Amino acid sequence: MRHFIFPLLIFWAFVPFVVAEEQKPKVILKFGDKPLAEYRFVDVPFKPYIDILRTPSGRNILRDAPHDHLHHHGLMFAIAVNGCNFWEEFTPKHGKEITVSINPPPGTETSSLESELEWKGNVSGGESKTLLKETRKISVLEKENVTLLDWQTTLKADEQGANLDKSNHHYFGLGLRFDQSMDKAGKFFSDSPDNNAAEKFRTEEKLTPCKWMAYTAKLNGEFVTVAVLGHSSNPIPTMAFTMGDLGKSFAYLGITLNLHRQPLEMKPNSSLTFRYRVAVWDGEVTPETVAKIYDDFVQ
Repeated sequence: MRHFIFPLLIFWAFVPFVVAEEQKPKVILKFGDKPLAEYRFVDVPFKPYIDILRTPSGRNILRDAPHDHLHHHGLMFAIAVNGCNFWEEFTPKHGKEITVSINPPPGTETSSLESELEWKGNVSGGESKTLLKETRKISVLEKENVTLLDWQTTLKADEQGANLDKSNHHYFGLGLRFDQSMDKAGKFFSDSPDNNAAEKFRTEEKLTPCKWMAYTAKLNGEFVTVAVLGHSSNPIPTMAFTMGDLGKSFAYLGITLNLHRQPLEMKPNSSLTFRYRVAVWDGEVTPETVAKIYDDFVQ
């Protein structure tokens, strides 16, 4: 056994370093000295996403990979491209959003990040092919007692173009899964003046044309409000997807690209840019408060 002492000492000398590296797979998004969000991309098998988004008082509103929907990852963006499903996982035609580069690197604390991704899907013979490229920009800010996270996605087609597919899934786009404690007794509200404008799916799923959609619920016993805003410059008008306000299932909020009604053909070497803002408050807020955030966002 004495012959193994020296190699073991060398091995254990490197263990703390390895552990330290494993504890830094994210980019920490901060405003000043205050951590507001965390972007996870190193150890993800299918897509990078925001897995922590905090209220101004520091409470995380997000839930990652719950047992009922393992493909729900905090705050994420995914659609279907050329028949390949990037939203769902563990399906024969699923795709992967692969991080090619990110600035700043993992373990960094910053107020913004920019990342290049390749959306890869399987083609005949199991070969992996890049169907789209994406430039993703995310930044955080806190002002007037609200956490603001801005998400910008620019999708780029190659010389063959790309088809953003029509499918049976009316929720593809930017999606947000709430903490489990927020699943019951919450309330959705938006700038839409006509509640009958919502298109209903299944038991409690709705699509509502609007500028923004908000959700108020109790996070571990205390109210929070979350709003998702679509920028007026987006190539597809904002259509909010909501579910859970009847309390029969979990709560979900997102901005769909409405591709279940109308697919979108990207011409060769073309690009599309989508901009969103997520606002998070401690407590309940009025529609006027959300509307002010929207006006600041689009100006």
